Amino acid sequence: MSVLTLLWRLRRYTSAWVGLHRIRNLDLRRQSLEHVVDEVFDFAGGFFEPVQIRSEILEALREVRELRPKYIVEVGTAGGGTLLLWSRVADPEATIVTIDLPGGEFGGGSSYLRVPLFRKLPLPGQTLHLIRGDSHDPKTLELTKTYLQGHSADFLFIDADHTERGVRADYDMYSPLVRAGGMIGFHDIAITRPEYGVRTLWHELKAHHRTRDIVGEPLAYGIGLLYR
Repeated sequence: MSVLTLLWRLRRYTSAWVGLHRIRNLDLRRQSLEHVVDEVFDFAGGFFEPVQIRSEILEALREVRELRPKYIVEVGTAGGGTLLLWSRVADPEATIVTIDLPGGEFGGGSSYLRVPLFRKLPLPGQTLHLIRGDSHDPKTLELTKTYLQGHSADFLFIDADHTERGVRADYDMYSPLVRAGGMIGFHDIAITRPEYGVRTLWHELKAHHRTRDIVGEPLAYGIGLLYR
């Protein structure tokens, strides 16, 4: 890493701490969903900017907001942008479990330096559990269940290992945690690159479940919503 890159990251990190009150004040009881999304994308030079197409995540958030989930599991924290957004459409007393692999091709988005910031993202009445580990490890699944305290998840978002084997494992392991009437979201259902297998699994699931494709134009990553 060059000195200039290091200085740029340090400046952005400092800016995030200094302006964190702006993020903590985001509340749909006072602001529009569009405003909240814009703030998250733009805050501190994109510090929390999710790796999402704005129109796609905005439409997905509208659906999740209708669900008003009290128990959320996110597989793939990355920079924390979607974690922040899910917290704002969740129940004010929601429990949120987010999982991230510190290394690997599809991991490593959330550095240890971000963890103290992550802990300040939820609304005052919400509970956040951060798991830094491999989502495919049975111990990670068991820890997730422990944090849910016997409750079923209302919403599961899968955005971690994008290989077909990886996303299939995340679905097989974590989808049983979701209650009937809940929702499962998949990111990158529109990407056709050979190392991405989300699209393959998504087309299989569409044949057996009620689903919705959210695909932006002209650029699309794609978010798929599966209704349990």
